[in-house]
Amino acid sequence: MLLDEWKTHWNQTRTEAVTIAMIYVGLGDKDRAFAWLEKAYAEERGSRVEMLKAFPYWDPLRSDPHYADLLRRMNLPP
Repeated sequence: MLLDEWKTHWNQTRTEAVTIAMIYVGLGDKDRAFAWLEKAYAEERGSRVEMLKAFPYWDPLRSDPHYADLLRRMNLPP
């Protein structure tokens, strides 16, 4: 399964947590998507996690309070 491959890749390299979060968004699992976004924020500052505000793929998360909190911590306007 693709998700398992990305998790293995992340465990080995600690990169691409954002990609795993995107997979969980696609699966409709917001809790796991946010958990991986938190990992991305903590470990991948300055990477694709900054696209959280602009990329439409994250639209399903925008109404969740965790989304606004993450944007605030990233110093991005809501």
